[in-house]
Amino acid sequence: MHERKAKPRPFQNSLAALAQVALRETGGEGYAFFRNDPNRHALVCLDASGVEIGEEAASGESAGFAKYKMGSDGLLVFAFRDQTRLETARPGLDLIVSSIEAVWSAAQTAGRYSELASEVADLEIRLMDSKIADRVRGFLGNRGEGSPLDAIAHHVEGVLRPASTGRVLEQLSKNLEEEVEERRLTNRAKAILKIVHGMSEEQAHTYLRQISRKTRRKLKDVARDLIESYPIKERITQE
Repeated sequence: MHERKAKPRPFQNSLAALAQVALRETGGEGYAFFRNDPNRHALVCLDASGVEIGEEAASGESAGFAKYKMGSDGLLVFAFRDQTRLETARPGLDLIVSSIEAVWSAAQTAGRYSELASEVADLEIRLMDSKIADRVRGFLGNRGEGSPLDAIAHHVEGVLRPASTGRVLEQLSKNLEEEVEERRLTNRAKAILKIVHGMSEEQAHTYLRQISRKTRRKLKDVARDLIESYPIKERITQE
């Protein structure tokens, strides 16, 4: 039996990427995201890179560690070689941490989307159930007025037609799937441009956009063609 992969946390990739940029730009030696686990009364490490940052360093006061509170129960810790290096890096670190805090906040509210979709589906089902049951019960009290079977069948068919909410959600899901696929292909194409032509991230992004506009083709189609035209694609691991 294959083990089911753990579902990625919301914005997990973005938070890791931002923290890694912070290390590179400030000369930090490591970072770690923690969340306070009330059941264990301890900090649980969610993600880390570079030198190891233990719970003791995160919860105590130690030189060379920059700590930032994330929401109500999160903590981000950066490790530096020493306190002097940290103080020098602090302005730049504060700047990028503001972006990290914004993404962390978005991650905490992402779960609400699933809850809302579930609530909408539940309410719509309850409404449809009520429409059918109430109408059918109404026929039960009308004996002697002819067979209600045709009317019931027509009513049930009408109620069970694809609901407007379902159609909207299906279209939204399709649109988002297309955007995710476009992003995946675009990232792979940009990685090829960086390796083959030595482009920067911004240059590769601009190049693909220009080709898309000039040829009046979707960005994902331009990216797909580029990927398929280079045998180097086997070396590209970005998804």
